[in-house]
Amino acid sequence: MSGRPQVIVMGGGLAGIAACERLSRTPSRSFDILLLEGRPHLGGRVGSYYDPDIGREIDTGQHLFLSCYTGTLTLLEALGTRSGLVFYDRLYLPLWDRERGLHPLDIPGSDNPVALAGGLLQYEGLPFLSRLAFLALSRAVPKNDNDVDHLSAYEFLLRAGQREEVIERFWELVILSATNLPSRRVSAAILVRILKESLLRGGRHSRPGYNAVPLSELFALPAMSLFKKRGVTVRTKTRIVGFSESQGRVTGVTTAQEALPLGRSDHLLSALPPWAFEKIVPLSLHQTPLVDQMSRLSYASPILSVNLLFSEPVRLPLITGFHQSAVHWIFNREAMDQRLTPEIRPWFDWSVQVEDDFYPTRVASATVSGADDLLALPDSELGALCLAHIKKIDPTTPASVKSVRAVRDRFATPVLGPGQSTLRPEARTSLPNLWIAGDTTDTGLPATMEGAIRSGYRAAELILKALGER
Repeated sequence: MSGRPQVIVMGGGLAGIAACERLSRTPSRSFDILLLEGRPHLGGRVGSYYDPDIGREIDTGQHLFLSCYTGTLTLLEALGTRSGLVFYDRLYLPLWDRERGLHPLDIPGSDNPVALAGGLLQYEGLPFLSRLAFLALSRAVPKNDNDVDHLSAYEFLLRAGQREEVIERFWELVILSATNLPSRRVSAAILVRILKESLLRGGRHSRPGYNAVPLSELFALPAMSLFKKRGVTVRTKTRIVGFSESQGRVTGVTTAQEALPLGRSDHLLSALPPWAFEKIVPLSLHQTPLVDQMSRLSYASPILSVNLLFSEPVRLPLITGFHQSAVHWIFNREAMDQRLTPEIRPWFDWSVQVEDDFYPTRVASATVSGADDLLALPDSELGALCLAHIKKIDPTTPASVKSVRAVRDRFATPVLGPGQSTLRPEARTSLPNLWIAGDTTDTGLPATMEGAIRSGYRAAELILKALGER
């Protein structure tokens, strides 16, 4: 490092990548940037690797993107990989229900409220009288998200006129997928923010998408290339041991290799998850509100991803959701490789019968959110469980599971239950040169890629202001 001010970023996940992208955007900046990451690569919990048994690059977790992910799209534009995402022209998701089988949720890509109401009423996965409950939801959404933070999402939905049947057979899958928690364990404020940014804003903001390239090619590898061009120093395989504080300022960072002093003009940004941050905090800060908040957010909810290779092709939609099932989503990987999207079809016309989009594939990925009960199962049993779900969609298939690879992320997301708004820290801390980013911070969003990226951008903007940069 030179004698110029420096910003040290701890953690090379999406929050750290987003922060460094924003900090390094101006070529004439007057400070240096150092990014420290303990793993051999950037990306944190988002990545991919080649699996010889599956015979392809597999992601550490299959993700469903939404067109309202403004932070993610901004980052991918900067990385030059925006084309790696494929978005539908509308909200179209085939959903399986144990009582009524497979029916698509099909909402036009229009911001007209009538289109939203019509699409929800057209969803045949619920009896028509139960669908009428959807019409009451928007009236119950408060202007201030935190007005319902004391409630669970389940309690809020009941108060919003959603029948128990509608919650269990529709909203539960939505909440699990968005928050990695069941409706009874997650804050209603997070559900309200999700609804405001996506479904209730209109169809243009609710379009689902998927990555047509491996996640490492979408985020980690282009980030390394971009940072090299912009003069950001990146040190991987650098385990952070701790940081020091004196007289109300951070004075240094210690890694397994060396001690890095921080001067009066230097800044430290932690983009670590709470369970990692609390391990490196100096004793002098242990009684502070920040550390108390981080400690109380250190409970994690796991995600299970199962990658499957079949003996012969099975026929599946691009993305299929399963209500009240052990497996929540199954993705048709070969259809995604072809960058396919659902066909345009007549909408709100029950006289026209159109078969759902099915495509043959020998490779599929399944995800289970809040997967505490399944983590201990061996890969073979998980493969059999996923195949049983696939046969609900393609019951005549003779295919068997040829190879299976499960990725168990035990520390996928923090638990953000009722009352979480008082726990999630702001980017700015009581120490003028210590900043916090990550999906735990107070973005209002669940612990998702989008929340992490927005937090990184937010922290970077504040650091730039503190440095007198634009």
